[in-house]
Amino acid sequence: MKTTFRLMGIADWVTLGNGLLGTLSIVFLILAFDGFSSSDGSHLSESYIWMAMLFILLSVFGDLIDGPIARKFSKRRYLGSYLDLMSDSISFGVAPALLVFGMFSRWGEAAPFWTVPLVIACCWLVICTMLRLARFQHESELDNRWFHGLASPGSAVLILSISGLIWLQPEVLPIGSMGTVNGARPLDWLILIGTFLAGSLMISDRRLPKFSKGAGMNLSLFLLIAMFVATTIQIAGYTTDNGALTSFILLGISATLILVHVIMGPKICDSMFNKQDSH
Repeated sequence: MKTTFRLMGIADWVTLGNGLLGTLSIVFLILAFDGFSSSDGSHLSESYIWMAMLFILLSVFGDLIDGPIARKFSKRRYLGSYLDLMSDSISFGVAPALLVFGMFSRWGEAAPFWTVPLVIACCWLVICTMLRLARFQHESELDNRWFHGLASPGSAVLILSISGLIWLQPEVLPIGSMGTVNGARPLDWLILIGTFLAGSLMISDRRLPKFSKGAGMNLSLFLLIAMFVATTIQIAGYTTDNGALTSFILLGISATLILVHVIMGPKICDSMFNKQDSH
């Protein structure tokens, strides 16, 4: 035991904490599943769903800061890369996939054929996360000027944003007279597109910039803060029209920022490194 702990630096403990946050997210999802199957109010179950989102977001924040902590305090990280892979697989792969399944599997009660593509989409997300992390580990030894594909934390935030938008849509933008069917929303099927998109972006060859400081880092922090506020509003039970609308807008901003990052990524990379070459 002492040997194991001696191999760990400060940043490794942060990374370990990220994995535990992802595990806590899964615990709250299990509680939500149990609540949905009970006869008492659904508000508690929905709060558990948003709590699961919050823990994933906290893990994203931890992933954002463990790099700078490692560079400042840990000269050597014997276990760092391995812990990163395992923690990120839980927090940004398994937990978001279970979140999607838990939030949208109730369609299966009204349309049994829905469950199969939803399970496939969730499995695709987990597979792509593992492939993305393995590829990142390989490419970190070759060329780390930019990312190839969307980073797993970014994919997790995109999934959370899309899930939250679809979940809140009936309260904010009701479409005609469409209601819910056995708890399912009319636009729940859009989660299939969002999940396959988030997974595919992770294993794509698209060049995306690394934001470790400056305006890019500030924008990442703004995105996370927006997500924190959106989820906290729902956890606190502000289910009025204003509360739902505020969360909906903040989630929409977060999803838009990530998609703009993906679309503009190659141009940003060219601009950043052309400036470096000119100096």
